[in-house]
Amino acid sequence: MDTADPGVLKRKVGLQMLGEARIYEFDNAFGILAKILGNIVSNPTEAKFRRLRTSNAKINALLLTKGVRALLTGVGFVEEGDFLVLADDAPVEPVLAALGGLEQLSTCMHAAETASKENDAQRRKEKAEADAEKRKVMRMQIEEDAAARKEPGWKAKAAGVKDGRSIVTASDIGAAGGGG
Repeated sequence: MDTADPGVLKRKVGLQMLGEARIYEFDNAFGILAKILGNIVSNPTEAKFRRLRTSNAKINALLLTKGVRALLTGVGFVEEGDFLVLADDAPVEPVLAALGGLEQLSTCMHAAETASKENDAQRRKEKAEADAEKRKVMRMQIEEDAAARKEPGWKAKAAGVKDGRSIVTASDIGAAGGGG
């Protein structure tokens, strides 16, 4: 790949910027860009596929996505008033290269998104299993405590007894202060 060519550099930058977009933004941009670039490749002599009206709602929304304008100028589109125009004599190879780069980027982004979702699902599953294990251990401890209380001769520990007779007061330890 010749990076001295400004078109190649713009395409690379455009693809890189698109790769930083959120997946739903990328998918929207990818769908429209793939159609635009695919039409140019399929019908290289059709002038209607080489003019994009920037005031068109879909094209305007597309151009707001980071990287799209750089990618389009990288394949040869230039601004002419209210249009982005690809010259009639512009070669199709840059368009093909951009389309291939877009498809490769889409594959990578969707693979990363799938891996991320699987990783999140695995983490949630592990956390749920750990929580279930903690609940199981706690339930067993409660059952053991209940069984121990039913045994003959079981007596509450002094630290656990909180009835009125066993509470130590300040006067019990000689600290009945009258304020001095």
